[in-house]
Amino acid sequence: MSENEFPTGMLPPSMQEVISEVRNLTQAPVSMIAVTALSVIALACQGAIDVRRMEGLVGPTSLYFIIKALSGERKSTVEKVLMSAIYQFEQEQHEIYKKNVETYNQEMEIFKVRKKALLSELRVNTRKCRDTSDVVEQLSELHRSYPKSPVRYKLIFNDVTPAAMKEYLCGDYNSVGLMSHEAGSVFDSHALRDLPFMNQMWDGSTVSVQRKNADEILIKNARLTLSLMTQPKPFNKFIMRNDEEARGNGFLARFLICEPGSTQGYRLIENQNISTKNLKSFQNRLMEIIKKSTEILNSGEKKCLRFTNDAEKLWIKFHNDTEVETRDTGLLADFKDYASKMADNMARIAALLHYFWGYPGDISLDAVISARAICLWFGDEHIRLFSKSGEQKLIMNDENELWEWINNYCNQNLVKTGRPYMKKNAILQLGPNRFRDKTTLDNTLTALLLNGRIQVGKEGRTTIVKPKMINKTPAELLQGLDL
Repeated sequence: MSENEFPTGMLPPSMQEVISEVRNLTQAPVSMIAVTALSVIALACQGAIDVRRMEGLVGPTSLYFIIKALSGERKSTVEKVLMSAIYQFEQEQHEIYKKNVETYNQEMEIFKVRKKALLSELRVNTRKCRDTSDVVEQLSELHRSYPKSPVRYKLIFNDVTPAAMKEYLCGDYNSVGLMSHEAGSVFDSHALRDLPFMNQMWDGSTVSVQRKNADEILIKNARLTLSLMTQPKPFNKFIMRNDEEARGNGFLARFLICEPGSTQGYRLIENQNISTKNLKSFQNRLMEIIKKSTEILNSGEKKCLRFTNDAEKLWIKFHNDTEVETRDTGLLADFKDYASKMADNMARIAALLHYFWGYPGDISLDAVISARAICLWFGDEHIRLFSKSGEQKLIMNDENELWEWINNYCNQNLVKTGRPYMKKNAILQLGPNRFRDKTTLDNTLTALLLNGRIQVGKEGRTTIVKPKMINKTPAELLQGLDL
């Protein structure tokens, strides 16, 4: 069954192959797979790289995602497949940590015994007025060799209080993800109660942590990625409960939110011999970057990626075009908070794609073009889900849904082939399920034609369909670019 198609064709070829393999394995919605893959890439890379957008504008590459999907859409399966390398790394590190704790405890026992003995000797010498300089020197040397507590490399939290997360991020390893394939419990728990703290983590800010009966400590250079898969009801409940604060302080604006079309009822097993060659390469690359991130975090020196000249020009144009769309008559007039973060998210995605897939040098124009297409898609999703209409328009009538699908398809076709139209037969083959019936499709196309929303013509003997841009969409930001 079709969905509001994620622009997979704009991704690096290797990533397209990974998504295709996971799609064949799980038959889950393509956009769910693609967005989950992006979240995993962000989690792996955020500790290793930052991105420079312009002179003086340097920030994290962390990303916040929400995927809305009903029960049975195979959210947990997709997450398990794409995050297996991270789970493996955590398990390996946990075993190492347990051994290091045993060693640390033994060293601490020895330290305490030696300290006790030296202090006893010091007291005796002091009481008998003997020279204590040698004992004092031994004590100083002992304290210089104070056992260092082992670092616990934990990457993933499924549910955690803000206080516990702050405590962990104050430690030596401070690049983590709050990841959940059943995030209803996260939305109902204390995990998202401190929204300003979550905003600070997205921004990469230094955070002061006040602890009871302890000195103030600072969270510095910490990185946090959020990937929350949730059924619509818990998310809508969270929005109703926190709407004023979540929107007022920009919490929701930082999220890239989507609601994939369902594939339930169409997940038929056709091929049991499914290749996982590219998926294995993806997992190997994840493991390589996570280990490198660990080394970088220990040294405190992240790599800062910057744009090439052409890529920077395109990023600036995207920023400016987005800003123009926030004017009273613009597409993003009702979404100014979200629009203010679009260019930042675009830069982060471009840096992640460039770095993860091992491209050399500065961030390329191709990476920025891919990131722009992704952000435009998320922009479409945000507007669709949060458009002011008395209630969220989660179900459109036939005309609106078909027009929206044709419009999105033709926008992508324009980028790929330069043709802003499509074959009618493509709708029968790829379109939303109920429009694959020829009678239903013809009736709906006739209504759209009579209402002036599409044009129908011929290319040879083939019927073609072209949408009329009555209402602008984020994809119009593509116009006028010198690619």
